[in-house]
Amino acid sequence: MTTAFNCIATGIGSLPLTSVDEAVALPLKYLPEAPIWPQLPLRKHSERFCEMYSESIPGLQIDVAKERYWFDTAKDLTPELERFFDRYLAKDLEFFRISEDHAAGLYAFVRELKKGLPRGARFLKGHLTGPFTFATTLKDERGRDIAYNEVIFDAITKGLAMKAAWQIELLKQFGLPVIIFIDDPAIGALGSAFSAVSAEDVSGKLNEIIDVIHEHGGIAGSHCCGNADWPIFFRSNVDIVNFDAFGFVDKVLLYPDDIKRFFARGGALAWGIVPTGDFTGTETANGLLAKLEDGMQRLEASGIDRGTILRQALITPSCGMGSLTPGKAVAILKLTREVADRMQKKI
Repeated sequence: MTTAFNCIATGIGSLPLTSVDEAVALPLKYLPEAPIWPQLPLRKHSERFCEMYSESIPGLQIDVAKERYWFDTAKDLTPELERFFDRYLAKDLEFFRISEDHAAGLYAFVRELKKGLPRGARFLKGHLTGPFTFATTLKDERGRDIAYNEVIFDAITKGLAMKAAWQIELLKQFGLPVIIFIDDPAIGALGSAFSAVSAEDVSGKLNEIIDVIHEHGGIAGSHCCGNADWPIFFRSNVDIVNFDAFGFVDKVLLYPDDIKRFFARGGALAWGIVPTGDFTGTETANGLLAKLEDGMQRLEASGIDRGTILRQALITPSCGMGSLTPGKAVAILKLTREVADRMQKKI
C-alpha cells in the first residue's frame, strides 16, 4: 500500500542538547506532522548512537568510569546467549526495552504526547542504529569489529529488531502510524578495504529488522548520510529511503530503474536536503528549494510521474545533529520546516 507523505517534514534522531524538555519541544514545534523522539548523545555515554541500543545484547561489557563498551568473546557466553534467544523466540518485548537511562528523550517524548498531540500530527517517528553500523562500531576484547562474530552479529540484529518492535508498541498508544528509521551510515563502507562483510549479509540483516517492523504494523525507513550502494536499499523491503540530497543526489539518481521499481511498490524517498555537517548558516530556503527541485526534475525526466515523486516524498535534514551547536540545530529545523511548507503548496 502506498502512503501519501506529500512532502511532510521529519527528522533523523540526534540533537545537541542536554535538557530533555528543550530537546522534546523542538521536534514538536518544527516537525509536528511526524515528530521524532530526540536522541541526546551529549547527556551521557549510554545515550550515544550505538550504546543507547546495547541493553540485553549478550556478551556486552561496560566500563562506566572509562565510558567504554565492548564485547568479551573470550568467556563462555552460552548462558547469556541461551537466555537471549529464549526471550527472542518468546517475543518478550519487555526484555528488549530501551531504558530511560539510555533514551531519556524517548520517555520525555511519550510524557509530552500524553498531554496532547501536536496539531496536524500524522505519524510518530522512532529510530535505531542499523546492525552493520552497530557491529562495526563496537569491538571485541581484541579490538576487532564484532561483525566478524557471526553469532553475536546475529544476536545484535535480532535485538535491534525487537527494540524497533518495542518502540512501535510503545508509540502505538497515540493512535498514529509509527515510522522507524534504521540508521546505518556504515553501509557506505561496504565493498571497501575496511569491510569484509558482504552486501548480501547486510541486506539480509536489514530485511530481518524491516520484516519485524512490518509485523508490528510499523513503517520502515532506512537512513544513510553518506554515499552507498543504493540498490541495497531500493531492493530491500524498506518503505522509505532517506538520503543526503544536499550532498549525494547525483549518486542516488544513478539508479533510476531501481527507484522506479521502488516507487511502483509504494516506496518513498526522504530527501535530506538541509545540510547538517556541511551547514554554514548562509543556506536559504530558496536555495535549498532550487536544489531539491533540480533533483526531482531529473527524477521526473527518467520517466517517473511528478505527482508520484511529490506524493511519495518526505523532507528532512541530511543527518542527525548531535555534534552541532544548539543554534545550528534550530536553524536547520527551521529550514526543514520552511522547505516542507513550500513544497506542500506545490501539491
